[in-house]
Amino acid sequence: MNKLVQTSLMAVALGLGSTAVFADDEGGEAARGGGGYNWGNCTSLGCEKDIPIKLEIPKKCEVLGGSAITLNKNGGTQSSTYTVRSNTHYTLNIQTANTGTSASTYVKHEDDGSVRVPTTIVTNKTGGGVIPFGNSNHNGLADDVYSVSVTNAAVSAFQRAGTYNDTYKIKVYY
Repeated sequence: MNKLVQTSLMAVALGLGSTAVFADDEGGEAARGGGGYNWGNCTSLGCEKDIPIKLEIPKKCEVLGGSAITLNKNGGTQSSTYTVRSNTHYTLNIQTANTGTSASTYVKHEDDGSVRVPTTIVTNKTGGGVIPFGNSNHNGLADDVYSVSVTNAAVSAFQRAGTYNDTYKIKVYY
């Protein structure tokens, strides 16, 4: 019996000693090997943690196609098509070099800008109708196909010889 009492007292003494060693004082966390863990996410049912997953795709657009349009001295309509490929909503800005945002424009002589041949430009979006000059909003997220038609009347026999120019300008904004 004496041995049993001595063993019990020794166990109690060791238990109290280890509690004193691991008490919360400076360095107590390190002595236990805890390293400052946050046990706040643990409950009686277990622990949890959320890990965010993120993918960022930058906005992007391309203007594809759009071959040069050569008008006929006998008049008529000539056309070209272009595609705006965009992965976001966008604003399309259409202008001409000679008149800005007017569909009634002209081609001007390369040597004398006052010598002109009137033209009319119409832009159509496939499945979307006529697109006005200036700014227009579009959904994007696909290939948007546009057709540009330029019409001029026949020129007179006395129209000054030379090359006449204008530029159809396409800008895409996010």
